[in-house]
Amino acid sequence: MIKGIHATVIGDSHIRRHVVCQDSSGVYVDEKFGIAVVADGHGSAKHFRSDVGSRIAVKISIELLKKYMNQTDFKNQFRQYPDFILQQMEKQILMKWREAVEEYHKENPLSEEEKKLFPDEEKARIKIPVIYGSTVLIAVMADGFSYGMLLGDGGFVVLSRKGRISIPVEDPNSHANYTSSLCNTNAFLYFQHWYSEEEPAAMFVSTDGLFKSFASEEDFLKYHGLITQMLGDPEKAKTSLKRNFEKRTREGSGDDISIALVYKEGTQTEE
Repeated sequence: MIKGIHATVIGDSHIRRHVVCQDSSGVYVDEKFGIAVVADGHGSAKHFRSDVGSRIAVKISIELLKKYMNQTDFKNQFRQYPDFILQQMEKQILMKWREAVEEYHKENPLSEEEKKLFPDEEKARIKIPVIYGSTVLIAVMADGFSYGMLLGDGGFVVLSRKGRISIPVEDPNSHANYTSSLCNTNAFLYFQHWYSEEEPAAMFVSTDGLFKSFASEEDFLKYHGLITQMLGDPEKAKTSLKRNFEKRTREGSGDDISIALVYKEGTQTEE
């Protein structure tokens, strides 16, 4: 049986600057598959509604992938044409995210306070998706196959049935203070994906606030091994993760931190 948990904490720097949490996370599991999603809204001034953008990214991704996964014969179709189907999913996520932020913007036009953020000559040039800019990272586990997609920085980690922890895919276009985004003009071109005909023991996606709280990639991966030791009690694990994230953002990155994971019941590594 597949299970899932997710956790999000606001960054310490956001608390000090009275900035809202711009991360979002979510999971969906049933008897056939599990979906884990995180999204990180951008922090710069022009993305001032990115907290909404990240929430929409998580909601849209879960809803869309549930529909795909529940299609008759999806497993066989996916195994025959994995890259094609993943590209179609990526296009749909991007299109539906943009439709959703446009709809939200129509129902919630800029306030007078928000309009003051821009000089008059810039107001006419504001692109609505930019205001809501966000990354998105997705992991899906099912019986006999698994896959993931990501647009932007963050962590995508897989624990194999043999206990090997790895990062099978990253966004090569994200570096320093730049990240690929759902609001990019050619965002579809920057999606990365991964798939396997094996069902791993666990799959994790996290925002970059987590990765930045470690001194090395090795330490980052070891931490995921520690997480699997908690999975015998999901509620306790979620509470422990939040407490640890609060400490990490306070003593390290200062950024929001989110994680979402799906795993096979009984998955635990040894101490």
